[in-house]
Amino acid sequence: MPLSASRFGLAAMILLPMVTAQRDMRDVITRSDGRIVSGRVVTPTAQDQLLVLQGGKRLRIAHEDIAAVDLVGGRVLDFCRRRVRHKDNPRAQWFLVEWANTHGLEALARTQALLLALDSDHAEAHEFLGHHKTPKGWLWRHDGRLLTREKLHDMIAKRPFTIRGERFELECDHNLRANVAALLDLEHLGAQFYRRFGEDLQLAETLQPIPVKVSRNSSAFEKWGFRPVPYYSPPPHGDIARTFYAGATGERPEKLFFVGTQALLYRSLIGEVNRQSDRDRVCPWLEIGLSMLMENTMQGPSGFAAPGAPLAQKRQSLRAIGRRSRLGSLLHLPMYGGFYLMDDTTTATNWAASTMLVTWLLEPDNKPATHEPFLTYVREALGEGKGDSSSLFDRVMGQRIEDLEAPWRTWLEQTASH
Repeated sequence: MPLSASRFGLAAMILLPMVTAQRDMRDVITRSDGRIVSGRVVTPTAQDQLLVLQGGKRLRIAHEDIAAVDLVGGRVLDFCRRRVRHKDNPRAQWFLVEWANTHGLEALARTQALLLALDSDHAEAHEFLGHHKTPKGWLWRHDGRLLTREKLHDMIAKRPFTIRGERFELECDHNLRANVAALLDLEHLGAQFYRRFGEDLQLAETLQPIPVKVSRNSSAFEKWGFRPVPYYSPPPHGDIARTFYAGATGERPEKLFFVGTQALLYRSLIGEVNRQSDRDRVCPWLEIGLSMLMENTMQGPSGFAAPGAPLAQKRQSLRAIGRRSRLGSLLHLPMYGGFYLMDDTTTATNWAASTMLVTWLLEPDNKPATHEPFLTYVREALGEGKGDSSSLFDRVMGQRIEDLEAPWRTWLEQTASH
């Protein structure tokens, strides 16, 4: 994709909330002279200056003129960390509803209250949500009607329920509790994604929630390829992440953190893709690898996911070792043909190799160093739309992709043996 197309697409997505959303003034900047500026900051970690959206107005503030910032993203991270830290404390969980509501996170306050109402029939949570107490129990509002919990669950199979968060908005057609938990997990994913990569990749903030459609099972899921695998449709062909539940007792949607990260990459860094084909992607192996890294990193009980040491390292290393093609060919695999079209060993190996190559390149102790050069490569390949060029990889990394094959395979063998 040409550089201009990528940046134009991202710019359009950044400016969309300025035109279509209500006036959002929740980011607060205190200037050095004591004046307060409110709005939404486009790129919180931008160097030199911050661009602030104030409805239809844009304001730029140089860093030397800023005394303090209080941003929505920081509050979301604080909220998510508190939830996980106090997950076994019912009083603390209710306090977080009040905390979020008074800190400009009204959507997350409602989602937290939903979980409490579903898990423990929490009276204050019901009242906060505007539910009505009757002799039959609490009545829930959905699609303009007041319903018992049992009838609500029957209704959402016909008229899906939408749960709105800060960076994600989830639509579900069954199991409301599991999907409320899934949205809270996605919000923590978003917070950790920005914490880990925001400064290095200069990520734009996700100013409007990303739509996520969760299907009750693989049969109801709208596939993209031969087998049901979660995916994100980027603009201009859509702007929606799709996943599903596998099995009758699935506690969390399939590859929830993978598809959430893929969506965040497009919202915060990539922008649009080729208008001529919905199969076009900027740099497929990189999108798959980064997204699977976060999929393996986020873990824990449903509704209380938190980052940890990446899972499934041994299994994925063993599969990646089995890839017979040269490492350089991984850079040029198409998204649809290389990762979605077929359900076979080659496709599974492509997923594993992409995941483990990204994981290895981000290791902080590699000799020669790969961590910082790789993040620069991500910025150029995805953020500047330079794509899957081998010469780009060689130049930015300071070594040819072919020269990395041996040390990468040595690392894979060591990882697989642990």
